[in-house]
Amino acid sequence: MKECEKIWSSVLDRVATLVSAVCYEIYFSKLTPITVKDGKLVLSAPMPSIKNGIMKNFSAPLNMAIRESLEKIEGVVIILENEIPEYLDQEEKPEEKKEEFNPSMKKITFQKSFTFDNFVIGDSNKYAAAAARAVAEHPGTNLNPLFIYGKPGLGKTHILHAIGNEILRNNPDLRVYYTTAENFTNDLIYSIRNSNNTELTKQFREKYRNLDVLMIDDVQFLANKNSSQESLFHIFNDLYTAEKQIILSSDRPVKELTYIEDRLTSRFASGVIADIQPPSFETRVAILQKKAYQYKINVSPEVIDYIAEKEKYNIRLMEGMLKTVGYFAALNNRSADSVEFVMEALRDSSNNQTNEITVKKIVEVTCEYFGIKQSDICGKKKTKELVEPRQLAMYIVTYILPDVPLATIGQYFGGRDHTTVIHARDKIQQKIIDDPIYKKKVEDIKNLVLNK
Repeated sequence: MKECEKIWSSVLDRVATLVSAVCYEIYFSKLTPITVKDGKLVLSAPMPSIKNGIMKNFSAPLNMAIRESLEKIEGVVIILENEIPEYLDQEEKPEEKKEEFNPSMKKITFQKSFTFDNFVIGDSNKYAAAAARAVAEHPGTNLNPLFIYGKPGLGKTHILHAIGNEILRNNPDLRVYYTTAENFTNDLIYSIRNSNNTELTKQFREKYRNLDVLMIDDVQFLANKNSSQESLFHIFNDLYTAEKQIILSSDRPVKELTYIEDRLTSRFASGVIADIQPPSFETRVAILQKKAYQYKINVSPEVIDYIAEKEKYNIRLMEGMLKTVGYFAALNNRSADSVEFVMEALRDSSNNQTNEITVKKIVEVTCEYFGIKQSDICGKKKTKELVEPRQLAMYIVTYILPDVPLATIGQYFGGRDHTTVIHARDKIQQKIIDDPIYKKKVEDIKNLVLNK
């Protein structure tokens, strides 16, 4: 693993405790480490909205995470994906490019704290944990592929790293590789951009097809990325035929992975599927107790109970609240021993984010979800790839902002009239009624808008 990847992995762990899970998924999970230059970590963003959103709204927590994780890194520089080749050329470091695809790579560094021993098991995750441990003990056998799904912040990434740690502990020579769907796509893009270099193309194939274990996190982000799906389809077949272990994670069930080809989702579902549900109160308390011990945070049982009751659905957010309380206690030289204290500690963090919703914001979130340009969704094009997202965005505007005149909405979407907005609203509403899977997708986008 390159130095920049190790640094970014460490920084991300801290960022996850400073921002909401939704913001983490929309913005920070999309960034890719490129290199380290002049004491700064260089990251790439797939689109300007992500880069601008981070620099405008999240520079403070990002810089805090940088400072706390590694003192030798002074800050970050964010560039766009299409600027990477030029940036690397300016760096004049061919070894950085060559390392982009390293067919000899046998393992990566998994997070040491993400182990099965540190994973608190309850009724909500016991099946997924049991399947993961079985795969870790005997990779490439009956539980192949293993597909784990659950909402953000419930421990999917922890389980994947735990599998990796356990496999390498038992079989250090196995070639085990963990990546995200976004990073897989970035690898493919780099290979395509350098298609005239046959050696790079060969290295890309070897990097993924000569593995013993392949883990891909957040496969839902492969939606609408046809080239990535095509490439993964062939890699999946090669590894599966060779009886190599494939492990996938997603924030939704296989049947709800819209805009991913059926031939790929059918392979995802051909093995063992395990879900992770939000933990019970007792499990949340156990998790907080273990985290408090791990981070040496002295809190009373009343404080543990309060945090467990306040955050019921996201373990990552719950852990962030615990760390905030611990930090506040240390800063003020006080004991975290009362509900009044924890309310005071969490007051600022719960009120420091604005949530103003506008038509522009709804369009931004919709475009990010579908991976399309805002200029296209608000333009004149009527291709199939644009019509549905445009109609869905119109529907969400009418749902969340009912006071905005229909004519105003139509003007925003390329100068269309109010009858077009009515048609879009009614059509999406009918699809929601007829198709529960489509209803879930619309709810996901609504939640992203409301929590961004």
